[in-house]
Amino acid sequence: MNALSILLLLATASSVVETASSSEGPDPSRSFRPRSPSAVLNLPKGALAEIRSLRDDSPAAASSSPRAGSVAFRPRGGARADKPVRVAFQGEAGAYSEKSLRELLGPNVVAVPRPNFEACYRAVASRECDYALMPIENSLGGSIHENYDLMLRYDLTIVAEHDFRVRHCLLTKPGLDTKEIKYAVSHSQALSQCDNYLRARGITPKATYDTAGSAKMISMALKGEAFGRQLPEGCTPENTAAIASELAGETFGLECREQGIEDDDSNFTRFLLLGRNGVVQHLNKKIPCKTSLVFTLPNSAGALYKSLACFSLRDIDMSKIESRPMSAALLNYLRFRNTVTQMREGGRSGGSGAASSSQYGKDFPRFRYCFYLDILSSELDEGVQNALHHLREQSDYCRVLGSYPAKSRLVGPVAEAVEALNAANAGKEHGMDLRLKSLPSDEEGARRLSVGFVGYGAFGQYLSRQLASQHDLRCIDPVDKSKEAKENGVEYFPTFEMSAFLQGLDVVVMAVPMIELEEVVESLPLEKLRGKLVVDVCPLNVYPRTVLTRALPPEADILCTNPMFGAGVPLDGVPVVYEKVRIGDARRADCFLSTFERARCQMVEMAGEDHDAYVADGEFVAHLTGRLLDRDLLPASPVCSREYAALREVADMTTNDTFDMFYGMFKHNDRAKELLNAMRDNLASVERKLAAKEAYLAASAEMKNTDRQKLLAECRMLLMEMAKSTAPNSAPNGPDSAEVPLSKDK
Repeated sequence: MNALSILLLLATASSVVETASSSEGPDPSRSFRPRSPSAVLNLPKGALAEIRSLRDDSPAAASSSPRAGSVAFRPRGGARADKPVRVAFQGEAGAYSEKSLRELLGPNVVAVPRPNFEACYRAVASRECDYALMPIENSLGGSIHENYDLMLRYDLTIVAEHDFRVRHCLLTKPGLDTKEIKYAVSHSQALSQCDNYLRARGITPKATYDTAGSAKMISMALKGEAFGRQLPEGCTPENTAAIASELAGETFGLECREQGIEDDDSNFTRFLLLGRNGVVQHLNKKIPCKTSLVFTLPNSAGALYKSLACFSLRDIDMSKIESRPMSAALLNYLRFRNTVTQMREGGRSGGSGAASSSQYGKDFPRFRYCFYLDILSSELDEGVQNALHHLREQSDYCRVLGSYPAKSRLVGPVAEAVEALNAANAGKEHGMDLRLKSLPSDEEGARRLSVGFVGYGAFGQYLSRQLASQHDLRCIDPVDKSKEAKENGVEYFPTFEMSAFLQGLDVVVMAVPMIELEEVVESLPLEKLRGKLVVDVCPLNVYPRTVLTRALPPEADILCTNPMFGAGVPLDGVPVVYEKVRIGDARRADCFLSTFERARCQMVEMAGEDHDAYVADGEFVAHLTGRLLDRDLLPASPVCSREYAALREVADMTTNDTFDMFYGMFKHNDRAKELLNAMRDNLASVERKLAAKEAYLAASAEMKNTDRQKLLAECRMLLMEMAKSTAPNSAPNGPDSAEVPLSKDK
């Protein structure tokens, strides 16, 4: 894995068609979990279309590409009262986020507690939930920066906001005398907000992970369950109270002894309701609304002043502005875009393409910032449209996060769905059944697949070591690999036991060299591959995809992947490119891919043609360079530069791969010979430049030597003339007046 392939992978994200959004919510009959390239690569929304236009270098393509913040009008039918609306929130059941959710959306929506903020975003992006209610800022604690960053990573839109008044309650087991309370457990922030109340009563605060979770601990301890043993040392249900919401007390069967125990009654948290589709088309002049956007600016004097003038000159009121450090993914994207733009401009002008602006070069500041701005107008207002056009002319990146009604109003599909649910459930009592404890995707982490490797060479062995802890593995190879398989916890099968090998497999990984893929696939009992997921791990995607789709039966699922790692390379941050060619069992494919996702790989979903167009050439050149840089040319050294160490790393990684794999990259890349010729030309060009430089220096040295001889001769002549002019006139013809020649040493 090298820097070139990472840069190419960043560009390739443009080729992926963004996940289509559904306004009708999740389909319980199907667990579909698409991975947005913006999410897995941490790219900002809007970057994909812009990279695509830069890649195509076509004015028509650039004009037709969707721009960040553009409004898409989608037809929608009437809301169905029998279809539940699932809303994700962070925390335990009964958390303040759930109470805020009930205030905004009512009692008839299904609340889905998630363990962290990102899980909420993923639930909506994967269509397992319809919306997510996320806290964005608190009047006392400030902004929740993680959610600002996640809004950039996920392709979700703000559809509503809600200001929630935080009221802390003192919760105890039923019937407990308040005089017996010695400890209060809750989140550290909630404890600090009730500090005066606790001090006045001599109650010792004990911090835990969550407000509602503290109530759950006391409740579980009363029931004698294991979770209750997580209470801090010395705390028991008989001497401990929880500080949480009133809803948490109702959820876990605790008694609310006192409400509003916070020291400051101005404690408000602003929540944003996020969905897959915007509601800007449902706004009108009578509805007070807000528009939230994020943008970056060049590092120049007065840039922020000029950007804000885009709105102030048009009398557009702003309610908030905040800056956040730019993420590494956004920074890399801007650098990539700047490089491509400079190359295009250099090519058009006939120049070298040198950067006219080095703001994303090596001298780029360590800290660059995104600016988050809220304005009190709709995105569709003419003045706002002009302001946004003006701002985009000045900014490097601009995205509208959403245009939505202000002050807890609901419009559009979300309002229709809530009204339909309220009408259908009018007069009914609401219990605790309107919560989901888990989602189908939660089972992926616990599911163990039966994975078989066809071919167990060096890469297959390395891949099996990464999968062994999470799945049941077996392998088959014409060469006896029983020893290697046993060391890696893999069951080995000889080739004559192919039927036994395939029996009960969920996934078949084709870990054979690309030049042998077609022959190996045709030798398999194809009928036994029906209903299985066949995974290819070749460095190219189009050729393996063609082979598999032609040979395998229609009932076999096909997943083409390129795990861009090798033996000894940490998986953290390494790209894994994949294409879901033919998937019938989406949960099985997602379970297999989640293995790499949990290892913190960069998951990049990409069409095979785009993968090969971007990655194939770079990987071939990288492997070619590594094979040219033999280990003998790069001996180990106790002291070396970073460049030398990087070259040694490239040589080590590429030479560890088999030559058959390298030959496959050559044979199935139409531009491989062209790249080889280019490498020869470049090497010849370097040799010519070296020879020319050597000749120039030799000629310069010769010229300098000739000039020195001329200077010495002139000095000799001058000295001779001086000697003649100073000779005594009295004895011009004497014997001592004879001219004495000067030696060369003088």
